[in-house]
Amino acid sequence: MHFNKIKYRRTLMSLLLAGSMVMGLAGCSNSADKNETENNSQVMEKEQEEDNGAAVASEASEERPTLTMWSTWRCNEQVSDPGDTAFYQAIEEACNVNLKFVDSSGGKDSLSILMGTDDLPDIIYEWDGNVPGGVQKALADGSIIALNDLMDAGYLPNFKSYLESDPEVDKLCRNDDGLYAWTPMIRLADSPLVFSGNMIRQDWLDELGLEIPTTVEEMEQVLLAFKEKKGCDAGYSVAYKDYSKFVMSYGICENFYVENDKVKYGFIEPSYKDFLTTFNRWYENGILDPDAFAQDIDAFYAKIASEKTGLVWGNTGGELGKIETMKADNPNMNFVPIPYPTLKEGEDFPVDVSNYRVNNVGMMISATCENPEAAARVLDYVYGEEGHVLANFGQEGISYEMKDGEPVFTELITNNPNGLSIQQALSFYAGSNNKPFLCDRRMMMQTYALQVQKDSLDVWSTPMPK
Repeated sequence: MHFNKIKYRRTLMSLLLAGSMVMGLAGCSNSADKNETENNSQVMEKEQEEDNGAAVASEASEERPTLTMWSTWRCNEQVSDPGDTAFYQAIEEACNVNLKFVDSSGGKDSLSILMGTDDLPDIIYEWDGNVPGGVQKALADGSIIALNDLMDAGYLPNFKSYLESDPEVDKLCRNDDGLYAWTPMIRLADSPLVFSGNMIRQDWLDELGLEIPTTVEEMEQVLLAFKEKKGCDAGYSVAYKDYSKFVMSYGICENFYVENDKVKYGFIEPSYKDFLTTFNRWYENGILDPDAFAQDIDAFYAKIASEKTGLVWGNTGGELGKIETMKADNPNMNFVPIPYPTLKEGEDFPVDVSNYRVNNVGMMISATCENPEAAARVLDYVYGEEGHVLANFGQEGISYEMKDGEPVFTELITNNPNGLSIQQALSFYAGSNNKPFLCDRRMMMQTYALQVQKDSLDVWSTPMPK
């Protein structure tokens, strides 16, 4: 069976069924175009030229405005107010503003109530899915402002300069009307883009004399062996009830996706029945976790710890790292990442599973903001050279040191005396963990403490369509 190559993307915005796709459902391959995108050093040189230091300095003599800010992201437990972190305090000083974080404990529901009122915070930092109807709807409704006028007037010089240097990203940042609704998190061109995949008990494969499976049929044979020889009654299990990547082995995606410029709906494609047939057979044969589509993450981990499963789907930064900690109780446990399975030996995986270079989290300026110019300085700062270093690495001499010309995290981050993870420790000083900024590969690779996590980025990214 032959499959057309499909370019799959996580939807950034809502799909308009009337016929057009809004920003984010670009559909096709998100592989970085090296001919189109400048390398990191060139980008940083251009950012330095466009840096907003002069603009900030010109504001220094003015009264320092206070901007209210909404954010439900709380990756740092050291402080209750994000404004107390070294990261935001550095932004305040650089941009000559005071940031006042409003109570966002009500989460998405509270934000839904605020949207459309005259009581919106000046800056909203949020995930697209938490904004009622999505960011583009908020723009269309007039709850937030388009950034175009501010960009044209020179108030977002770093953001504008970066987009001019990276047309691929620029297309993903503006909607069909050419409007920029927010400043999102952007992964630089050399960043890894696949952060999840299948992991298998390599120690069991070795014990049973089996090879790493590369096709769906081989996976089935391995799972049957795990059941017979190792007593697995939940052979294949998934984190967060997410089996969508397995569907892609059949050359389709769930929900809406784009193939050859045509919008398709995976659930009604003939290949979806083939997928269901396979999973039904696995369920009947007792090699598919019967709770995979209902269990919470703790139940998922419990099956791994009790050796009820030997093949799982999960994430580099979460499940793979957590599984490694289980070795304290079971030193022989050795989960390793394996490629996405195909239907036939030797063929390419038919769907590009890589993430967008533009993530679906960003900062917006509300329509009720009385000082959008000051707010623009805050949004723009991390896209300049100085802000880029702060957002990725924090403060030199504290969270990182320069070694051989490269920023390297200190032991305060990599071996935190209070037992904080790398992400937790770094989040006090830098913009780690999904904040809007230019995400640097050098930072990303250092936040993965384990070699198996670094290896997974390569293993899971290899079976992409050519």
